[in-house]
Amino acid sequence: MLDNITFFTRLERQVLSGKKTATIRDKSESNYYPGQVVEALTHEDGRTICRLEIVGVKHVNFDKLNRKHTRAENLPFVFMLKWILRKIYPAEKSLWLISFKVVD
Repeated sequence: MLDNITFFTRLERQVLSGKKTATIRDKSESNYYPGQVVEALTHEDGRTICRLEIVGVKHVNFDKLNRKHTRAENLPFVFMLKWILRKIYPAEKSLWLISFKVVD
């Protein structure tokens, strides 16, 4: 059985198209490793989206988020990424960038 990672349903097309190549999570969701294949599921109902290969897992401080992180998340502006992350992780400064690619 594969480990899994969840995404909001609204992000499904972005993941499948390869436009979204990373996700930023807190420590509790950072237990992935390069080369690992995981099943991507919808957060809301657990439906399978696809399988992803984890390409990298890197620590990133909230204050150091930049355009590179924003592009990987398929967002246009750093302030949008920070606003979204603050809604999910209101006080977290220590985050993890999990890069991935679709395998099927």
